[in-house]
Amino acid sequence: MSTMSGEAILVMKRTERDKPGSSSTAIQPRESKHDAPDAADEGNTLASPTAAAIKQSRMHHIARYYLVPLLIPLEIVLFSIASPHNFASVATLQTLLTTNAALLVIAAGQTLILIVGEFDLSFAGTVGLAGCMMVVLHGASAGVSLVTSLAVVLAFGLLNAFFVVILGVNSIIATLGMGTVTTGVAIAASNGQTVPNPYTSLGDLINHRWLGISVSFYVAVLAILLLWGVLERTAWGRNAYFVGAGRRAAAYAGIKVNRARVLAFAISALSGWLAGMILFGQSGSADATFGSDYLLTVIAAVFLGYTAIRPGRFNALGTLVGMLVLAIGTTGIEVLAAPVWLTDVFSGAILFVAVALANVFGSAKGMRALRSAVE
Repeated sequence: MSTMSGEAILVMKRTERDKPGSSSTAIQPRESKHDAPDAADEGNTLASPTAAAIKQSRMHHIARYYLVPLLIPLEIVLFSIASPHNFASVATLQTLLTTNAALLVIAAGQTLILIVGEFDLSFAGTVGLAGCMMVVLHGASAGVSLVTSLAVVLAFGLLNAFFVVILGVNSIIATLGMGTVTTGVAIAASNGQTVPNPYTSLGDLINHRWLGISVSFYVAVLAILLLWGVLERTAWGRNAYFVGAGRRAAAYAGIKVNRARVLAFAISALSGWLAGMILFGQSGSADATFGSDYLLTVIAAVFLGYTAIRPGRFNALGTLVGMLVLAIGTTGIEVLAAPVWLTDVFSGAILFVAVALANVFGSAKGMRALRSAVE
């Protein structure tokens, strides 16, 4: 017996254990971690939880990445059913894209400024100022007026950067005040009136259509694609995200933080000027208050984009999706001849509802909270 192998002893113990009436407290051999589990037990203990986890993961993925984009076809279907003859038409699509070109251009600039961790609310004034400066300079050539108007708007953008980056003023306060200043300058330039566009050739260029859609919309799409390329395909774009995530850490990493912030303010001002030119050409007039109507809508579009395509970060394609969600909704409301105030209610409501749903369905914590509420 002394020479009996360990395997033989193990067989004897198992035999004793399996005899009828044997004690349940008999010594049990420790299973090796390499032993394969029984197929039936594996199916009961692992298959179901794994399938449930995979299903839950898919729900998280769909909700987190596609919830806001799915609002676009949903809106189209709903408004097409409500008004099949008016909404579901090529003419409505052409009008929708043309009239929201300025919104998309402003939103592109706001996306960048938010990426670096700042706000720029001064576009509410610079959009109107761009057109009003053209009216003031109507005696000069169109080229000279365009360059001068751009220079004035960029000067205010750099002034924003001076107060925020150099003096450390809160960007919301500084740019909100600057928006009021630029609106006042625009009112003074236009004598508080809506002034006709003296440059008919510029208006013709902006209103030129291709496939029934104004060239201004293609310019807006080009701006978004350019922003996407810079953010996703260049070192400067990646650095901009680092600056927004943490200025001190970005500075330690060798990134020129203040330079990135100043450039973001300049690009934001440029987008406001371009949007002002689009509205100047489309409306055929200059109005100091053009930009104020876009304040809530632009912010809503950019923050909707924050929950789409690349959730949790401001991104160019997400901004495009957010703009389309708002544009389709507001156009549908107008087609249905609903009260004017309903447009503002929609713009505000769609923002916090979409963000809330994305947070609930897009995170495990949110899903657990939802299940607890339902149960």
